[in-house]
Amino acid sequence: MKRQYYAWLFLLPNLVIFTIFVVTPALSSFYYALTDYDMVRFSGKFIGLANFRYLFGGASDFGRVLLRTFMYSAMVVPIAFFTSLFLAVITSSDLIKGKAFLRALFYWPWLLSPSIIGVSWKWFLDYDAGLINILLLKNGASPIPWLLDRRLAFLSVVLVTVWNVAGYFMVMFNSALTAIPTEVYEAAALDGANRWVRFWKIIFPLLKPTAVLVLVLSTIMSMRSFEIIYVFTAGGPGTATTVLAQKIYYTAFLERKLGMASAMSVILFAILITLSLIQIRILEEEV
Repeated sequence: MKRQYYAWLFLLPNLVIFTIFVVTPALSSFYYALTDYDMVRFSGKFIGLANFRYLFGGASDFGRVLLRTFMYSAMVVPIAFFTSLFLAVITSSDLIKGKAFLRALFYWPWLLSPSIIGVSWKWFLDYDAGLINILLLKNGASPIPWLLDRRLAFLSVVLVTVWNVAGYFMVMFNSALTAIPTEVYEAAALDGANRWVRFWKIIFPLLKPTAVLVLVLSTIMSMRSFEIIYVFTAGGPGTATTVLAQKIYYTAFLERKLGMASAMSVILFAILITLSLIQIRILEEEV
């Protein structure tokens, strides 16, 4: 009993901080979502579900932003998943030399600040002074409007996001591959199947728990992505790369409509919970 008392005593500071900075704002969002709270007047009244009716009505661009966010996530998640899995297989293979260096190299982007990533890639892909376009011009090619064309800007944001997170998920797959007993690899080799069949029929099923975690985390990260996109493209050109997290930020801090922004946050929370549960249920049934 005394030991439990000391355990709770040591946990108390963290619990207080967590409650103040995480739990309280989260619960407040549910309340503000039902009000017309304005950050200019610092006041608002209870309006029920009016914010939600407006967001899903024809007068708001929320539907387009939500669809764009789904498209962004639908591209980031599979590309990041298979890229990180590929990198993990390469850096776990006995045929590859310098595995530790490669792991560090691929993991390095995850350690960078989102602001640094956004600024760096914005410079690399700038139409007039970007490093990539300068190299293209020196080799006789025409510069590419990476951040000026709506489709190219969207694709650029997707690829930069994958570049940022792939190393992080690679480490997860590395750990899972390392945990597989060597007897499994030896038995698979004795069956006479080629490497491709061995991996997908024998090795990959053993990675399913890690695959579930990677899919859930990558979905959450992509659906709530903000910092890199905000610095990299600021949602442009136009609104071509504006996703839901940016829309929430603009609504709350530029338009000062905290109630409306809170309603969007609640919708995003519900979407993330739903998608995560669906992914976990589907993949657990296959394990």
